[in-house]
Amino acid sequence: MPVATAVDQIISEVLARHPRAEQPSKLCAAGDGFAKEDDFTGALACYDRALGIDVVFAPAWFGRADMLTRQNRPSEALGCIQRALDAEPDMAPALVLKGDLLRKRGVRDEALECYERAIEGDPESARAWFSRAALLYDLDRRAEARAALKRFFSLAPAGHPEIVGARMMQAELDGPISAPEPQPAAAAPAPAPAPAPASKKSIRAAKKSQRTADKKSARAAEKKSQRSAAPVAAAAPPPTDDQAVFDEVRVMCLGDRHVEALRKLEPVAQRCQRSAEAWLLRTHILFALQQYDSAISSVEKVLSIDPKDLEAVRLTVQVLVAAKKDQRALEAADRVVKLTPQDPEAHRVRADCLVTLMRQAEAVFAFEKVIALLPDDPAAWVSLGRTLRQLRRPDEARMALTRGISLAEGRSPALVAQANEIMAKLPPR
Repeated sequence: MPVATAVDQIISEVLARHPRAEQPSKLCAAGDGFAKEDDFTGALACYDRALGIDVVFAPAWFGRADMLTRQNRPSEALGCIQRALDAEPDMAPALVLKGDLLRKRGVRDEALECYERAIEGDPESARAWFSRAALLYDLDRRAEARAALKRFFSLAPAGHPEIVGARMMQAELDGPISAPEPQPAAAAPAPAPAPAPASKKSIRAAKKSQRTADKKSARAAEKKSQRSAAPVAAAAPPPTDDQAVFDEVRVMCLGDRHVEALRKLEPVAQRCQRSAEAWLLRTHILFALQQYDSAISSVEKVLSIDPKDLEAVRLTVQVLVAAKKDQRALEAADRVVKLTPQDPEAHRVRADCLVTLMRQAEAVFAFEKVIALLPDDPAAWVSLGRTLRQLRRPDEARMALTRGISLAEGRSPALVAQANEIMAKLPPR
């Protein structure tokens, strides 16, 4: 049976067997099953269908974020996580995932705050304790990292996916944290016993710790360890100079230091012509600086390296819209829809491009596609109503606007006011 057919059948069975109030949770459970099998398409279809029933259902937004993270789509994942946290601010798994994504971007203070909030909401979350330990280790707050790691080991089952990483970190933090092995019986201790000779294992751990204590001297420490006669276990290679530059540039961007960030990045981008990461980061900076023509050239460089880089294609739409290159923006939006046909936001962006080009009849179909995927999204209904009014179809516009108002009441006063303003411009019945 084709995958799409199997997914559709499972969704149909859930909808047939359960009342509407239970359907979002049951669909998420089905999505989790697909996720365990690394079936991203099936999982996303289930989560999207759950959101079509309840657009503020936090577990579905979190499941969607998890899948996007595993597909290396961090910007989209962060957007979904925020939707989950808007609906359920203390959702520990979402807070941990947000912290992990922020940590990768170098936003460590905010990441640590996410982990703290996750632990406050769920003190038994092993993953939150592990992520907290990893970040504290990166910050060289070793005593706190040890304490967090010890808590992780007390909570994590034997098959936890982070066990291996935790053991490696444990070795880096000057030896095991778990209870020491029993020692043979000995006579009464002397007042001041001499320290026992270090074992080879402790020597290796100490050397690893020394190499990672100061990232700026990582390469020098590695060379020194290679010259040492004592056997040393192979350590993970330190970050490359270019990767360190990328991390520093991201931090600059978060502080709105875009001109400085561009100066820092430019030599790397020019030297590494085939680095999609460098050119994509450069595009984000140029977009923020409103240098749209240069941003377009930069993102085209990314797409020449990887034509299916979804983040680059989405960014292309944003830049072209800002540059008022509407036809090209629509073509880019068509590419996004082709890459993610079940993503309602992709259809929404395409619909907005069609409206800008005064192609309202096509925009109606695009907004209807958004509504088919997210039937309880008030913004889509209001946009559809506005477009139908422009097409002089007042009765259909009134129905769409009324639906949008009913969904937005109590949730988005600004959207309600906008819909009422459009409604007032419709001719009387």
